[in-house]
Amino acid sequence: MGRRSLGSAGLLGLLLLAAAPVPSRAMPAPAPTAAEAAAPPLVTPQFRRYGVADGLPSSNVYAVVQDRNGAIWFGTKGGIARFDGVRFKVFRHVAGDPGSLFDNGIATLLLDRQGRLWAGGLNAGLNRYDATTGKFVHWGHDPTDPASLSSIRIWSLAQTPDGTIWVGTGNGLDRLRPDGRGFDHLSYRPPGGKAESFGLVGALHVDAHGQLWMGCDLGVLRRDARGQWHPVPAADPRDSMSAWRISSDGDEVRIATDHSLMVVGPDGLARRFGGAAIPATNVMDSVRDQAGRLWVGTQRGLFMQPRAGAAVMAISNHPVLDGDLPGTWVWQMLVDRSGGLWLALFDGGVGYLAPGWDGFSRFTHVPDDPSSLRDSIATTMARGKDGLHVWVGERAGRVDRLDPATGQAEPFFSNLGGDVVGLTEDARDRLWVVLQGSIDVCDIARRRCRPVAADGSGMRHPLEVEPGPDRQMYARTFGEGLFRIDPDTLAVTPVPMDQPNEKVRWGSQMTLRDGVFWYASDGGMMQLDEARQRFVMAPGATPGQSVDAFAFAVDGLWTANGNGLTHYRIEGNALARDRTVGSAQGWPSINVVDLRVDAEDRVWVFGHDGLWRYDPAGAPRSFGLQDGLFNGEFSRGYALMPSGYLYAPTLGGVVAFDPDRIGAPRAAPPLAISGISVRRNGARQALPVDGGVVNVGWRDRQLNVQARVFSYLAPTANRYRFYVHGFDPGWVDVGSQGERDLSGLGSGDYTLDVMATGAEGVWTHLAQPLRIHVQAPPWLRWWAWLLYAVALASAMSLLLLEWRRRLAQRHHVDLIEQRRTLAEQASSAKTQFLATLSHEIRTPMTGVMGMAELLLNTPLDTRQRDYTRAMQRSGDMLMKLLNDALDLVRIDSGRLELEPAPYDPRQLVGDVAQLEQGLAWSKGLRFVVEIADGVPAQALGDAMRIKQVLLNLANNALKFTERGHVALRASRRGDDLLYSVSDTGPGIPERSLVRLFQRFEQEDSPQRRIGSGLGLAICRELVEMMGGSIALQSQLGHGSTFTVRLPLVEVPGVPADTAPAPNSGRHLHLLLVEDDAIVAAVVAGLLQQQGHSTCHVTNGLLALAELERNRYDAVLLDLDLPGVDGFQIARLIRQRETDRRLPIVAVTARTSEGDEAKAHESGMDGFLRKPLSGEQLATTLAGVLEGAALA
Repeated sequence: MGRRSLGSAGLLGLLLLAAAPVPSRAMPAPAPTAAEAAAPPLVTPQFRRYGVADGLPSSNVYAVVQDRNGAIWFGTKGGIARFDGVRFKVFRHVAGDPGSLFDNGIATLLLDRQGRLWAGGLNAGLNRYDATTGKFVHWGHDPTDPASLSSIRIWSLAQTPDGTIWVGTGNGLDRLRPDGRGFDHLSYRPPGGKAESFGLVGALHVDAHGQLWMGCDLGVLRRDARGQWHPVPAADPRDSMSAWRISSDGDEVRIATDHSLMVVGPDGLARRFGGAAIPATNVMDSVRDQAGRLWVGTQRGLFMQPRAGAAVMAISNHPVLDGDLPGTWVWQMLVDRSGGLWLALFDGGVGYLAPGWDGFSRFTHVPDDPSSLRDSIATTMARGKDGLHVWVGERAGRVDRLDPATGQAEPFFSNLGGDVVGLTEDARDRLWVVLQGSIDVCDIARRRCRPVAADGSGMRHPLEVEPGPDRQMYARTFGEGLFRIDPDTLAVTPVPMDQPNEKVRWGSQMTLRDGVFWYASDGGMMQLDEARQRFVMAPGATPGQSVDAFAFAVDGLWTANGNGLTHYRIEGNALARDRTVGSAQGWPSINVVDLRVDAEDRVWVFGHDGLWRYDPAGAPRSFGLQDGLFNGEFSRGYALMPSGYLYAPTLGGVVAFDPDRIGAPRAAPPLAISGISVRRNGARQALPVDGGVVNVGWRDRQLNVQARVFSYLAPTANRYRFYVHGFDPGWVDVGSQGERDLSGLGSGDYTLDVMATGAEGVWTHLAQPLRIHVQAPPWLRWWAWLLYAVALASAMSLLLLEWRRRLAQRHHVDLIEQRRTLAEQASSAKTQFLATLSHEIRTPMTGVMGMAELLLNTPLDTRQRDYTRAMQRSGDMLMKLLNDALDLVRIDSGRLELEPAPYDPRQLVGDVAQLEQGLAWSKGLRFVVEIADGVPAQALGDAMRIKQVLLNLANNALKFTERGHVALRASRRGDDLLYSVSDTGPGIPERSLVRLFQRFEQEDSPQRRIGSGLGLAICRELVEMMGGSIALQSQLGHGSTFTVRLPLVEVPGVPADTAPAPNSGRHLHLLLVEDDAIVAAVVAGLLQQQGHSTCHVTNGLLALAELERNRYDAVLLDLDLPGVDGFQIARLIRQRETDRRLPIVAVTARTSEGDEAKAHESGMDGFLRKPLSGEQLATTLAGVLEGAALA
């Protein structure tokens, strides 16, 4: 037989050719007759497009296959792409990676019976993808290896039922050996002839009977079960048999050649298919879909035979129009398992046609096609009275008449003066055209229009014209109410109407039904009352409830608005609401423009935002591109044709559909696990599935499982649910992503089940649940548990020993805690005891020391005076010991507070010296005072505590010094103020210097055994509280020096507090309130020596009575009085004062820090602690009297 050589060079040239233009739509058919009224509309497939922007590696696509899971694989000029409905995963050649593709140009793909992907290309050799490793295995041509491929150029692949892989190369037919390590090269030996090469093998196909079909340089051959080759000739020798692709369905075998599509008949001869309907060009592929339609892909477009015996039609091919094919050169086609059609285009990427694509037809403007609509947007439409045509309103005042059976549109009216918003054909063959702001009445036969004069009627914004029950035409408007138009004179008059609210003037629909004229508005449903010739509210309708559209059903009336659907029964002319459909029933809040109820009582809802169907027996369902509806933005006005098809206007043209045919239930799409990965050693790694089990290592982290439902209708509508048995309490909804992070799985065995649904609305499960084994870490395996048991036994023994030790320790801690508690109780008792003891001692000591002072002021001989001074010094020592003990208690309890105030350091040193001069003189010692020039006149500090420290140091120095002198010095060093007390006493040994400032510590010596050992400790703690330090330098036989360093805070310009001078020359009349007679005698005596007179009372009530009778200069008030205490007496005195403030001085044996403040709060002006001296009395009285005078 003769060769029809394609030649690899010729084929390569074809790959680079630009796509030739597709012939325009076939010429208009003859006008339909009335007998064709039931003809369905022209089919208009609406394709979804996928290109480089969606993830394809190239827009030159040569091959398409579907794997067993449902994923779609594409061979392109830029590599292989796998599409799961959500995203493309691309496989390319990577330099230096032997596991990548050998070359990116992939011309053919094959999925074998084991689910493995094979790929070949003109420079790519043969590649097989290993899904477990994600790598490719390569076979190429090696001139030195006879078992290698005949050529690196791979044109076609096939697998016969015995599992053999056949490879069509540029230099013959190769058969892969079972072990995969080489190829057998086949040749053709005709009967009685010699063997010859097949040449370029461009097509391979295995039919339903397992026979291998081949297109090569020798023509088309068929290999039978015995391995014999049989030529397949053309019935007409003039027809080319240079095959691009061979395909079959059952016994039908089709051969796509470089000039036509050939179909092999029962006689074995190939005959041309389609006649002149398919142009003489490269026919690349053919495929028959699940509905039996035959699709033919060519270099010059796509063709389709709707059914056997029907004429072949060209599919509209304008890539610039959304919904049309994205290219013209259809290279290969695939019908997936759901019935969807995939097209691999050489010049436009990928086109996809959903299984239910034929539910809708679309008519729109096609550039350079005068038989198409003149506008891509249909603003409104109406049914023609002949039942064959539909009127289509467009922008700019255009009206076309469309023949749905042929798709031909006839321009009818033009330039009517605005966008068309409403159309109605009346019984007199006139078309009422509602424009923006006017109405035209057009004679269809004459094609002439005249305007409706609405001047003076108030009609400015008409929306729709409908015939009424009185043979008049009625117009609804936007906000102006209703108007009646005389069809003969075209006179316009307003129609009276009830107006329970202004919203009834905004009309949405008018319909004449069974003699009743219904009107819907934003204000509710109304009817025409013919007797009164006015519109009234429909009985039973809710006034004020807006109605966007309504439609009649067999059992009543449906109304719709944005909140839902409402069903009414019609009882006469009245309405009775009996059903509502709202958000609880799945209503999606649609912007409704029209309603239609079909024969099955289903409500079709047209909206600006889509087409929905409500089935009373189910839930609302939307329709979109997956059903063939390209544009769902509807306008008002639809046409129901005798064929049962509905025609409606959209922003994408006119759509047509049969409500009884679309939306049929579909089969569940396939569902599979598309990927399992973990993070291992810091990198993401895929895990293989072995026998339905995936093993997760104990070091693996972030287990991720990806599932895909291979529904391509509307991938964004896909939904997934995961359920890990033994981990989840129930199904976990993960939305449309289809991924689940299972990082929280512990070691053990789990079963993962996945369910998913697509736009079909049918849930499907995994064919076989996935078992997950999470490996236990080494420390949780059986041998580890054995070690744990041994360790546990050992630990229990150790714990027992530890428990015993801790029990003993706890007893010890409890004992310590008990001792601490007892110590605290003892300390508290000691504090309370010292406070009580101080109070009890101070009162008698007032008598002792006061009497001694009084005695010294009487005539005494020398011996008597010495005795009296000795008694006074003993009392001072006892009080110092008592004060030291109280200060120590306050320091320990944290209640000792400093009272910083401006003071004069020079005066303070002088006061200390004055107090110590008498003791120094009595011992025959010199008391030296030295104040450096740098000592400031004013400083901030607690003068009383500083004086206490210096007196303590000076007393110690005088006490232990027998001869020589004691020196008190003050100086400044930088930011510090230094006070030092030095003596010429015996000195202190060095071993005693460290512990000398500790409590109850004294140096052993006859003199040092006198005292408590508290003074220096208190001095140290007081100095540290003031932020300073105290130091000692001593040398045996040479004396000691104590140095006190205090931080210096100067207060310039602020005079230090000075005690007022004792009242001299003034005799005061004083009231003394004291319950102790001895104390009273002492105080009275001291005051009398100062020239004052006193009146003594023993309690507060007597004091109040005395103040009522006599006038006093001041009151000396004891705080602890029988009955009413001193605080209350002071408050009562203050309450009774009218003209002047009487000075009150508190006299008490209390030692609490808060007593002085409490006394001031009670109204007292001065505060004296027992025992007190005459000097203290004089100073305090002078101060309170001066304060009273200033007040």
